Amino acid sequence: MSYVIFDCSQFLTFSCDEAELKNEVAQFGMKVLLKEEIAIKKLTYLSPLLEEKVIELFDQEFVGVIEDWKEEENPPIELVNLREEITDFCSAINIKSLKLIIISCASENIEEDTIVSKEVQIDQFYEGLFVLSKWNLKEVADNLILAINL
Repeated sequence: MSYVIFDCSQFLTFSCDEAELKNEVAQFGMKVLLKEEIAIKKLTYLSPLLEEKVIELFDQEFVGVIEDWKEEENPPIELVNLREEITDFCSAINIKSLKLIIISCASENIEEDTIVSKEVQIDQFYEGLFVLSKWNLKEVADNLILAINL
């Protein structure tokens, strides 16, 4: 069994123009870290999953919000805000898709982690995220890669 190298982390990965990216990251309700500010151990773990650009949405409590979410049709305000922020962000930098990667717990050996990968349209955003809720009895996952098409 491997040691945990990091936990409770959220990332967006996508392709876009660098100049546009720097102007638009301020619109998220969480602290945003650009690639050069993200810990090397996180980038190494995520490397097989990343596209051209990556940002970290830093909020140590965010995963807990998802885990405590009881009813899929009644998402917490933090998730409503994130969906809106992602939609606005993608519109502002003219991208049609991105991946939201949510890591509850990352082990030294990625093979030991339960990672669910889903592709959704933006109107299925909550359905895709609900897999990480402790109240979801359909699937079990520690980590989620949500490919979102707008």
